[in-house]
Amino acid sequence: MKWESLLNENTLAGLIPDVYAQYRRPLWLALTLFLKGLPASRLKDMAVGQAALPAASTALDRLVRLARGCPVLHKLGQTLARDPNLSPELRKGLQRLESFSPAIPLEVVKKVLEHELGPMDRFGVELLSGGLAEASVAVVAPFRFTRGGAHRHGVFKVLKPGIEERMEVELALLERVGAYLDQRCEDLGVAQLNYRDSFQQVRHKLLNEVRLDSEQRNLSMARRFYRGDSRVVIPRLFDFCTPRVTAMERISGRKVAESGGALEKKAMARLVIETLIARPVFSPEERAPFHADPHAGNLLRVDDGRLAVLDWSLVGQLGENERVAMMQTILGGMGFSPQTMIDALSSLSTAQPSNPAALKRAVNYACERVRTGQLPGFTWLKSLLDEVVRSAGLRFGADLMLFRRAVQMVEGLAMDLGGEPELIDRVFFSEFGLNLSAEWPRRFWTPPGSRAFATRLSNTDLAGLMISFPWRAYGSMKD
Repeated sequence: MKWESLLNENTLAGLIPDVYAQYRRPLWLALTLFLKGLPASRLKDMAVGQAALPAASTALDRLVRLARGCPVLHKLGQTLARDPNLSPELRKGLQRLESFSPAIPLEVVKKVLEHELGPMDRFGVELLSGGLAEASVAVVAPFRFTRGGAHRHGVFKVLKPGIEERMEVELALLERVGAYLDQRCEDLGVAQLNYRDSFQQVRHKLLNEVRLDSEQRNLSMARRFYRGDSRVVIPRLFDFCTPRVTAMERISGRKVAESGGALEKKAMARLVIETLIARPVFSPEERAPFHADPHAGNLLRVDDGRLAVLDWSLVGQLGENERVAMMQTILGGMGFSPQTMIDALSSLSTAQPSNPAALKRAVNYACERVRTGQLPGFTWLKSLLDEVVRSAGLRFGADLMLFRRAVQMVEGLAMDLGGEPELIDRVFFSEFGLNLSAEWPRRFWTPPGSRAFATRLSNTDLAGLMISFPWRAYGSMKD
């Protein structure tokens, strides 16, 4: 199929805003290379899907339909759907990928369930007509059953037939695209970021999308992690699950993006940030899990105002080292200490900086932004991480890459809910202050260098900040 006849470079470029103008041609070439590498049978099915669209369909309509047929492109579209740098039209189109009515017939779902579970009547399960939604790799279908004399409602999450093979093919193609971009960075005018290596790092994480037994473990872990938080709901597993089928309780609610009035939306935006970003960062646990795919289709507002967090197939973990280094970077920004930031960022990186001078320039510029009024919070940190990767050659592990992505998705969703652009930073400093206050009594008998606190800052760190901050701030004003 000649994809150029449906989605040529010019029509695709019309969807990409000027802020990303330098990526228009590379994205088009990467998409073309990806599509041409798909098996002929896949291309034929996708061509049929494109032909079924109305003749008046826009380039965006065709791009969304294309993404629906490729789980990797589907996931990419969900990631970008709340990016405030994209046009409202493009964001609205990509938001169609967050959830939609299933295209897979219920009979196909029944066959998969019977193959995996055997006759469902042995569990007393009655599959209800119609599916709730279709995601990038699975279909969700409702059911009910009776246990202990009580009627209960649940949903089956069922992998699409053949999805494992599709993911393997597409992830291999993604690595090929990465190698192509690495070879042509200079003539395409894009940063040299070692794209293939980055794609390889997240490959095993993305493969967990099609391992529902892994998601089931993640669900149990998430329920433990959020236990005691009455504002958050994590689905409970039922005991008839397999590696290709997850049976869990059904949680009714509306997508958070469809919450009611302005005040309700802003309250929900804050709760999303506190739950999905601040909670892992300030967790006392040695390794804190975080939801690595927090698009609006995975987040519901329950009728009583609680936040339900669904789909735990893609999960990352923040360890002690990552959180200490992040807080040291922010501490360096607060105290106008570039060397503290350089040391912290270098400890986060899996590779030595290829351009130490560029690393120094990046942290100096980040300090300058703090001097001129920007809070050194999540937004500031995300921007700094992007810059040191782009210009200085630092490389971060898969979990940190996924966390950066989660921050971006949550930030965009919060803004769509009516939150101010700086809301994510306000929440960060609010949670930081609350945790610091709670730690204070214990700090009196803790060794000065210990960072065994939710804030990951030692008494020595705090003393150094209090001593240095006024003088460095005064010096910067004189300069």
